[in-house]
Amino acid sequence: MWEKNVQLIDGTQVFLRPEKPSDLEMLKDMFLSLLNETLRFIPTPFTEERIQSWIANLDYEKALPIVAVTKEPSARERIISVASLDFNSTEAFKHKAEFGITVHDDYQNKGLGTILTRHMIEIARQLGLKKVYLRVTTDNERAIHVYKKCGFHIEGRLRIECYNYITGEYDDDYQMAIFL
Repeated sequence: MWEKNVQLIDGTQVFLRPEKPSDLEMLKDMFLSLLNETLRFIPTPFTEERIQSWIANLDYEKALPIVAVTKEPSARERIISVASLDFNSTEAFKHKAEFGITVHDDYQNKGLGTILTRHMIEIARQLGLKKVYLRVTTDNERAIHVYKKCGFHIEGRLRIECYNYITGEYDDDYQMAIFL
């Protein structure tokens, strides 16, 4: 139900599947090689410790991370994107999940963000969720475009929401949501 083969605009074949403990090295390769152009839209720095904690605390009841894997010409598998739905077990909030996605710089503008976002929305529907929400920096125009194309709407603007460790400034965020 959570796995799917897809093709990007440039013909790249990609396999979407749940993250697993054996993905640690590929996850480190992906996140620790992101350019500042991408990192400036991510509020918390990616460190080796942070990535290791994801693997150590992998629990699909709390969060469902889906990785996008491709084979490089050398036949080596590579994770090129990760998306997740974070669930809340509190009765008042278990009808919704928070969505997050990161696409590696090498695979941006190839349709992967849209494909993976739609895949995660479909999973949320299958799980019986009523709402998927996210936060995005207000100047992340490409991401906002993808989210709107996938059916998300801006619910509000959060002023001076977080400190941007790349730019050294405070950013505003939009809270966006889709109702299922």
